[in-house]
Amino acid sequence: MTADDRAYELDILKKVINTYLDQTVPVTEEGLDSLVSKHDETVWKIATKIYSESGHKVEFSLVRDIVNSHIEVLKMHVATEKAAAYKRLQCQKVEEARRVAQGAQQAAEAENRRQNRLIELAKKFDESGRDKSMSDLFVKVLDIVSEQLSVELDKVSLNSHICKDLGADELDTLELAMAVEEAFDFNIEIPEDILGSVKKWPPSFSNDYFGDSVPVACTVGELLDYIHKQILPED
Repeated sequence: MTADDRAYELDILKKVINTYLDQTVPVTEEGLDSLVSKHDETVWKIATKIYSESGHKVEFSLVRDIVNSHIEVLKMHVATEKAAAYKRLQCQKVEEARRVAQGAQQAAEAENRRQNRLIELAKKFDESGRDKSMSDLFVKVLDIVSEQLSVELDKVSLNSHICKDLGADELDTLELAMAVEEAFDFNIEIPEDILGSVKKWPPSFSNDYFGDSVPVACTVGELLDYIHKQILPED
C-alpha cells in the first residue's frame, strides 16, 4: 500500500468514525461525560462495527486517537456554552436588578407625587373650614374614591363631582357606596340620594326613555361630610 493509499484510507476512517460519534454522542456536557466514562467501550464498539460492516480491521489506537480528539472538541464546546450561559445569567441578573431599581424608583416617585398631592389637598381641606379632626377621614375617603373609580389622585379634589368630574356611571356609584360601607365595617349606610340612581320619568312614557336611569352623586367633599356625620352624629 502506497503512502497516498494509506493517507486516503485514514481519511475515510476518520470521516466514518467522526460521523458515528456525531450521530451517537450528544453535543452536551452529559454527552461528553458519557463518552469519557465509556471511552474504551466506545473504541471497541466502533472498531467492531467497521469490521462487521466492511471487513476492514481498523487499529484500536487509531480509533482511540479519533475518540480522544472528539472528546477535546466536546470539551471546548461545553466550556464555550458554559461561558455563554454564565454571561447570559449575569446579564439577566443585571437586567433584573435594573428593573427592580427602576420599579423602586418609580414607586418612590409615585408615592412622592401622592404625598405632595395629599399635602396640596390638605391645604384645600383646611381652606374649606372643615374640622381638622376629619383629616384622616379625608385621606381615607380620597383613597377609596381614587381606587374604586380608577382615577389618579391628582384628579380628585373636594369639589370633584363623582359622576360629572370623575366619570362614574350608575354601576360605579353602586360599587363605590359598597366599598365605602365595607371600609367602615358596614357601620354606615350610603343612601341613594348620596350615591345612587334615579329614574327618568319623561312626560311621555315612550320606549325611547321609559326605564332610563341617571346616576345621582355628590361631590367628594359632600360624601366626606356625610360619612363624618354618620361616624360622629350631632348631639
